[in-house]
Amino acid sequence: MSPAAVAGYDRIGSAALVHTAQAVAAEALRVPFREARARVADDGHGALAVEITAPLTVPVLGSHATPDEPVPTSAHRARATIAERLRTITGRQVERVTVTFTSSIVDTPRRVR
Repeated sequence: MSPAAVAGYDRIGSAALVHTAQAVAAEALRVPFREARARVADDGHGALAVEITAPLTVPVLGSHATPDEPVPTSAHRARATIAERLRTITGRQVERVTVTFTSSIVDTPRRVR
């Protein structure tokens, strides 16, 4: 049995959109939540334009580990992931995602307990 239709609107507030974009970006870029920043704007046609500022995650220096792919390739993949996850979570079309790396952080392996 489907729920009865009820008049009204469903909206996701701007703060919720920003925090959701921040969480999705942190996950996609493999950085701590507090290190990612997000700005979200409506493009005037109902779609979202998202700007992400975050550090670039690099392997431990001296570990001889090399990244799996070049930075531009991983940034492109992260942008696609961010757009898709935001669309899935919010139901809004994401027209553009811009990622700016402002610093770098070392990707230290975590110990399993």
